[in-house]
Amino acid sequence: MATINFIIFDQQKLGYKFLDGSHALFNDAKLNRINFRDAKKGDINYLPLHIRTPYNIDTIKEIIPNELYLLMQQGIVRPLIMMLTEAWDLFDTYLWTTDLPYPPDFGNVPYSIVMKFFTKRSIAEENVTWVVPNHHHINQIKFLQQKGYKISSKFLNFDYNLETLKLATENNSPKQKRFEKYFSCLLNGTPRNHRYAITYELWRRGLVPKGNVSICEYAEQIETKGNKFINDSVTTEQFLSKFDEWQERKEEFKSACPIVFDGKRNEHWRDQGSSHRMGNYNEKNIFESSFLWLSSETKKTTDGIFITEKTWKAIAHGNPFCINGDARSLKYLKDRGYKTFDKFWDESYDSADDVQKIKMIAQIVDDLCKKTLPEIQALNEDMLPILEHNQMLLKNDPQYENLIEDLTNV
Repeated sequence: MATINFIIFDQQKLGYKFLDGSHALFNDAKLNRINFRDAKKGDINYLPLHIRTPYNIDTIKEIIPNELYLLMQQGIVRPLIMMLTEAWDLFDTYLWTTDLPYPPDFGNVPYSIVMKFFTKRSIAEENVTWVVPNHHHINQIKFLQQKGYKISSKFLNFDYNLETLKLATENNSPKQKRFEKYFSCLLNGTPRNHRYAITYELWRRGLVPKGNVSICEYAEQIETKGNKFINDSVTTEQFLSKFDEWQERKEEFKSACPIVFDGKRNEHWRDQGSSHRMGNYNEKNIFESSFLWLSSETKKTTDGIFITEKTWKAIAHGNPFCINGDARSLKYLKDRGYKTFDKFWDESYDSADDVQKIKMIAQIVDDLCKKTLPEIQALNEDMLPILEHNQMLLKNDPQYENLIEDLTNV
């Protein structure tokens, strides 16, 4: 069997400014790390390139030595694109189902932009492997292949956020809960329309005092796919105007923002925790003292589902959750073997549109807040089989071992 090696290539040290924490994935002492000059024909040698968006690849080309380009041209070293913390749409297949004034240009989709970077240096497309956090590319590739487009790269799946939150399954039993609050909705991070909206609904219903709630300062913004030929832009005002009493109460809500939980920017996991190759995460106090976790996910601007640490952390700590994110996110989790909470409340919000979804989730919270905290404690007891199942499934997820095996079996 061929030896599998990973080239030591410190992008950050060489001036690449967009690196995220996923480079720690290859710090495992069991993995072979070599200098590119030691790469030999007959072995499987990967050059990990950690990028956050498919548009930043040009910043890498200047820091790759010519000798390394030559090894990739010969197929001795294989590019390994690690795009693990963002779920960008690489193929923009929505363009083929939209009434554009001219046919879509496959050469300008993000995937093709990256491939040009390699093929211009005579690096074979079929030697490039992508590692991405979700499975949406599978249907996209099938769709494009049916239209005659060729996609030769290999694609593997690895959910970096899942791997990180596996750490939090340790010493966080679903049984060790003493609830002081009914829910947590902590959104003092990146502003998004759907995050303002869920906060507004909780605030409008007078539920903020019954939970842990935070949101950043109100700021008007525009959300769109970003295609100049498609007018799909939605401002924060336009989105929130679809909610009850917005026109009458919007100035009052804007003045109430930011809503502060503990003065931190959605980074409570930095407080404490044990060291691990994937980072430190510990939000134990939040999940032990509040019942329902409201996950306002990193919604994709195009089709597909992206589950991040915003949801995995509830599973890791053994708490029930609602997902204010991509449609059919709950179905995605169920397809992976996780159980959700349709026995306890209406989860039809999973297939609802963005506005209706938020209203339905807020109603779930409203109904829970009508109970006493002892009743919430008893409800948690009823949920224990689900909470323990989910936590154990996450804890034992073999995706890291599967990734290394898939990379070995080229």
